[in-house]
Amino acid sequence: MFRAVAAIAAVVVAVSAVAAGWTPPALSNVIATSSPAPGASPTGAVAVIPTATPAPTDPPPSPDPTPGPDGCIPPPADLQPATVVSHGPRTEKVVALTFDDGNNEANVRKILGILNGHHVNATFFPTARAVELAPETWRRVAAAGFPIANHTYHHISLKGLCYEKQLAELDRARTVFAEQPLPLQGLMRPPYEDFDMSTRLAASSAGEDYVVLWDVDTNDWTAVGPLTIAARALSGRAGSIILMHTTRPASASALYRIVSRFRQRGFRFVTVGQLLGIPGPVPFP
Repeated sequence: MFRAVAAIAAVVVAVSAVAAGWTPPALSNVIATSSPAPGASPTGAVAVIPTATPAPTDPPPSPDPTPGPDGCIPPPADLQPATVVSHGPRTEKVVALTFDDGNNEANVRKILGILNGHHVNATFFPTARAVELAPETWRRVAAAGFPIANHTYHHISLKGLCYEKQLAELDRARTVFAEQPLPLQGLMRPPYEDFDMSTRLAASSAGEDYVVLWDVDTNDWTAVGPLTIAARALSGRAGSIILMHTTRPASASALYRIVSRFRQRGFRFVTVGQLLGIPGPVPFP
């Protein structure tokens, strides 16, 4: 009888539970889901691990310049050529005496003594080889305040040589002056007046802004006397650049007449730098 009562009670409880909306576990419509793996995103997103920023690298080296048909390295494309001048402005009664080569050490000292004694400005264009042979004499020229400029090392004709070879000639001369040491003004004079565009570019690359020629040539290096040399020099006019040399004693002897006659005509003597309006040493301002 007890079992019958218990069975009836169980049926009553079950019917009450069903009436209340409960569903037995065996009849449940629940869909099982798997648990996420350890470390996985609960939303299902994939984790992105940032990569390290690569270290900056140096740019690749510029390729070496390619030699041209002549076998020489060409000048930089943006290099501006030096300015060529043969005289200064024609508006003022001034002339610039210039002395080339530097050979004959005794004559160089004699010319220097005359210029100093008469307070005459002038510009010297010795070859570097001449400076090597008489460095003390050229230190005296520089100490007296006279500008010295580049006239190459060997006194060779530059015209027709490639840019690289012309630059090497000018740079070798500059090295000699630096070793003395002697100041070198930013001018150059091509031997024999032989120059081309490569000369102008090489001069610019060497730090020489002007290729200095002349409009009066005394030809004093030839077998002519002081009177002839003086007459040729005195043909100069306002702004003239007068070419002379240190080679022969006649050039020094002609200086007395050149200086006195120009001054009688109201002329002053200036350096090439003064004539062109560029900075540089001036012995007698």
